[in-house]
Amino acid sequence: MSTAPTTPLATLAAWGTEALEALVAIDSSSNEHSATIPSSEGQRVLSRALAERARALGFTSESDAHANLIVRIPPSPGREGAPKVALMAHMDTSHGTSALPRLTVEERWSGGRVPYAANPRLHVDAETYPLLRAFVGDDLLHGPGDFPFGLDDKLGIAEMLTLARLLSAEPGLSHGELLLVFRPDEEIGRMEAVQGLAKELAGRGVAFGYTIDGLEPFEVNVENFDAAKARVTIAGRPLASSPRPRHALRLALTGVNTHGATAKSEGYLNATIVFARALAERSDVVPLSFVTDPLLEANAVVELLVDDGAEGAVLAAFERVIGAAARRGAELRVLARDFDVQRADDAACQLLALLQSFLLPGGPTPLLAEDSDGRQGYTNPHRALRTDVGLTVDFRLRDFDEAALAARTRHVEQLAHGLGLAVESARQYVNMGPVLARFPDLPRFAEEAARAAGVDAHRRPIRGGTGVDPFLAVGVPIANLGTGYFAPESEKELTSKQNIARHVVWLAHLVQRIAG
Repeated sequence: MSTAPTTPLATLAAWGTEALEALVAIDSSSNEHSATIPSSEGQRVLSRALAERARALGFTSESDAHANLIVRIPPSPGREGAPKVALMAHMDTSHGTSALPRLTVEERWSGGRVPYAANPRLHVDAETYPLLRAFVGDDLLHGPGDFPFGLDDKLGIAEMLTLARLLSAEPGLSHGELLLVFRPDEEIGRMEAVQGLAKELAGRGVAFGYTIDGLEPFEVNVENFDAAKARVTIAGRPLASSPRPRHALRLALTGVNTHGATAKSEGYLNATIVFARALAERSDVVPLSFVTDPLLEANAVVELLVDDGAEGAVLAAFERVIGAAARRGAELRVLARDFDVQRADDAACQLLALLQSFLLPGGPTPLLAEDSDGRQGYTNPHRALRTDVGLTVDFRLRDFDEAALAARTRHVEQLAHGLGLAVESARQYVNMGPVLARFPDLPRFAEEAARAAGVDAHRRPIRGGTGVDPFLAVGVPIANLGTGYFAPESEKELTSKQNIARHVVWLAHLVQRIAG
């Protein structure tokens, strides 16, 4: 049995909103190109800020050289023998997120179009995105609409901080020893950042735990993708000259940025795919350059040589591919015409050939993230970046089945080799499902707590990962719980005040249920 908190939901919502606003004001995005741990100084800044918040609530904390932070909440009297539980969130946000000084509030949202101040092209409403119906009537919290600000996983951190504040204010909510754990560099898969932390939790006798890092409200996750990556390297060769008169054209392609988990429901569209489809079987254009936006991976700048008189048809081909995605923020803009070409090689031509071969029938199905849902996998050519000699093209490979993931990896490798291109692939993380199947109490506790809180929990696989491999390896089983927000790692991302409060109540019932 568990006791409902007496603190009003409105108070919990206010506490959670204040915490979230303070968190998103700190830039803690990780940096895959950094060799340090944590990979960015902002994560150390955030770790120190979290320690100070814990101290203000009367809880002790400790951190290690990697900025991992453990906040200890002592057990309630008489609950010293209850299982020790760790609740965990990651401090880093994905590449491309930016600090946000203040959240925008839409009070009592009716489900209509969300007014993103800096991006009027976005049409975000409950009709276009049915998942948003969970927030109708709530006070929405969102950003300006031109960049993501890090609800993954600062919303999870805010809910954990609000839980700590609730337990401090209501000592009658009986619980065992809790460790609130905040870790770095989850977004870039840097497992070495938490190997020592995993051993520390095991040494302290943590029975099990939960990452507070899920997407949908009240979801419970005990499975996740198997994941790999592949990088194709393209060396540019001299571009053949043409007797036909041509002019240079520079375009900005704005795609639809989403997380792979929600690519289908949100209509993900990457500039790589727009580029490949728009130029299919066109002989009146030669690609000069394709470079992915360093912050928003679905966007790119493209340079072309276009036959005189063909520009209108070429632009129309791009517009046709974008099509209905314009409602979701996709856009084509002409940046320049008749500029001096600074670098003329065929790396972009080879990229186009690779992408068009990739899209041909005969590969794994579904192929693309935007066509994949539920327990289906995907392959995503998510970015192309310039090098000194050409381009690199990076693919994300995801599936719930080991054999299917291997097939996706072979597909990319065979395409690259067939075009004479170098390719490297590597595993990233593994499905936690086989390990967690031995711990049925983990999801059961969360589902029982949801019923006690008067909400419906639902068990579903994660179309991503939570970075728990090192913890599973030392015998600390960790499932994942939802935090309740929309459009992860996208400029559209939002949550609500009341959502935070409802999730805190769920967590309060969870820690009591485990202690009981």
